[in-house]
Amino acid sequence: MGTAYKIRCKHCGTQFDHYYGNDYGTTIRCVGCGDHVETETAIRCPSCRRRINDTPEEFNSQVEVVMMWD
Repeated sequence: MGTAYKIRCKHCGTQFDHYYGNDYGTTIRCVGCGDHVETETAIRCPSCRRRINDTPEEFNSQVEVVMMWD
C-alpha cells in the first residue's frame, strides 16, 4: 500500500508530489493516513526547503489531493 500527495507549499506556493509507500514488505508508517500525521520526520518543500509537517493541521492544510493504492 502506498500514498501519494499533491501538496502546495503555503510559504512559496510551489506545488509538488510526495510519495510514501511500502518497501517490499517492510512496515512503513504512512505520513498522513487516517488521523495520524507523521511529524517526527521532516517533509520539506523542494523549492524553499521549509518544513511542511510541523503539525498535523499545517500538513493537512497544504495537501490538495491524496491518492492511495494497494
